[in-house]
Amino acid sequence: MRLLPFMAGAIFVLSMLAPRTVLAQGVAISDPRAGARLDSIARLLAGLPPTYAEHAKLARARAWKEHSRAIQASWSKVRDGQRAALIAWRNAEIPWGCPVGQTVLYPFGGPDFLNVHSLFPDCANLVMFGLERLGAVPDIEAMTGQEFAQLLTNVRSFMINLFARNYFVTDTMLKNLRKERLRGVVPVFMVSMALSGVEVLRVVPLDPPVPFANPGQADGSPTGPGRKRELKGVSIEFRGAGSAQVQRLNYFSLDATDAAIANYPQFLDYLRALAPTTTLIKSASYLLHGNEFARMREVILDTSEFLVQDDTGLPYARLLKRGWQPHLYGIYAVPIPPFEYAYQPALAAAYDKQKPKPLPFRFGYQQLEKQGDRSNLMVARLPSGQARPRVGRVR
Repeated sequence: MRLLPFMAGAIFVLSMLAPRTVLAQGVAISDPRAGARLDSIARLLAGLPPTYAEHAKLARARAWKEHSRAIQASWSKVRDGQRAALIAWRNAEIPWGCPVGQTVLYPFGGPDFLNVHSLFPDCANLVMFGLERLGAVPDIEAMTGQEFAQLLTNVRSFMINLFARNYFVTDTMLKNLRKERLRGVVPVFMVSMALSGVEVLRVVPLDPPVPFANPGQADGSPTGPGRKRELKGVSIEFRGAGSAQVQRLNYFSLDATDAAIANYPQFLDYLRALAPTTTLIKSASYLLHGNEFARMREVILDTSEFLVQDDTGLPYARLLKRGWQPHLYGIYAVPIPPFEYAYQPALAAAYDKQKPKPLPFRFGYQQLEKQGDRSNLMVARLPSGQARPRVGRVR
């Protein structure tokens, strides 16, 4: 559960919006050897055999073998249990392909690639943003044996904690991502991608961080008094096994509260320009229920046309007011502490009326063990022809 009062996480940008990029560590983005190295690093950290010749020695180390046994044993339980059930449910309940548009927007998700990719594997672009620092691709070839072993320990601790909960505890995550060897979300995304069976192709900083299109700016870069602080982002390109389609995940590091978003005055316009999006909101600390994230709440409502969320996302009453007709799953009850204030009587009444199907997997915050699993989820699509605000497109 995300216990910080301000927090955001979660990212994929439209292909047409791809900014000018430079590959991390100065390697040309067209270099296939660089891509092979990146994917092999992701596999090593995920406890999978490397595919890059220079990494064979690392895989023979005792520390890596122990890491591989531990992380793969933990992952196999998730893969064959929780994830398999989620995918089976997705195939039965969600439209094939990318339900709306080409972009899935996942606010407040942290580096949670596993859930968003399991639900929407065919969306070309993922857009995520949060407080978590970006980090970089670990330079494992330059590490001593002890340093490499410490990196594996950090990765294993972080991922196994995620497997157990299926969500990030924000304050714990921020501490873990400041470990000596595990710094930022990039390694976490890479491990998650390797476990999901996709190939990591490129990791690049966004330069400029957001491809704003300002009048009079030929290069589309933001200038002038409105740009108060540089917005940092990273883009990870990947493709599924046996697929020729290159997909892109873009992650931005920022505080999305109304007060803080004033430092990035054009970021909300940028998000609106992604419309229409498929949107996922999960384990979001009920941030969109209060006043601190009012601007972000309106942007998500303006941008989204297909929505999968738990009760921590957009308030049910606001969805009804906008014309959404959510279809409910699972069980709804008073939220776990300290979020009891976010109980929604209108949603409780809708559950009583709809008599929803049970949810065959855990989703969102786990309830107290003595109360059992009370996961809830809703799926909704904005009715065709529903009016939405007119916004300019980023070119």
